Amino acid sequence: MLDNIIPAPYRLTDFLVQGIFFLLYGMVKYFPSPIGDWCRYAIIKPFVGKMGKVRLYEGVTLWYPYRIFIGNNVTLNEWVYINGFGGVEIGNNVRIAHRVSILSSEHCHNDTTRPIYQQGIRAARTIIGNDVWIGANAIVMPGVSIARGAIVGSGAVVTRDVPEFAIVGGVPAKIINTRDQ
Repeated sequence: MLDNIIPAPYRLTDFLVQGIFFLLYGMVKYFPSPIGDWCRYAIIKPFVGKMGKVRLYEGVTLWYPYRIFIGNNVTLNEWVYINGFGGVEIGNNVRIAHRVSILSSEHCHNDTTRPIYQQGIRAARTIIGNDVWIGANAIVMPGVSIARGAIVGSGAVVTRDVPEFAIVGGVPAKIINTRDQ
């Protein structure tokens, strides 16, 4: 699942682009809606790999935005955190509730003879399909794919792929129901 290992330290260009992005984005990150939504969109758009029509509420944080691809008619509510290091794809008509974390990398930790911070990072593309709803405070782990029409319950930790029209919840997330088709 996590097969792309990036040794520490990371590329200098990543830090430079991140620095410029956060300098500009930091000026509008907390502007109130609806004017703030437009300002955030205007600042983020040139840095993101691809972005359709997206509503960005206050406090949304994007790491490595140039590795994030977002479709049309997407809402990122307050305090959403997306780590794009390993690549993140978000489809069309997606709703992501407040305080959701979407991750695409994690620390390596298998070598007990070295500190974790010296072991590098594993990166894996995280994919969220079309017409997905992710509830508040959910966490989507690196390398997970959430298929079309799925619902992730509030507070769930998604560690495995989610099939089409499934409703998942819990820690770790498990299928608790399906949507009527």
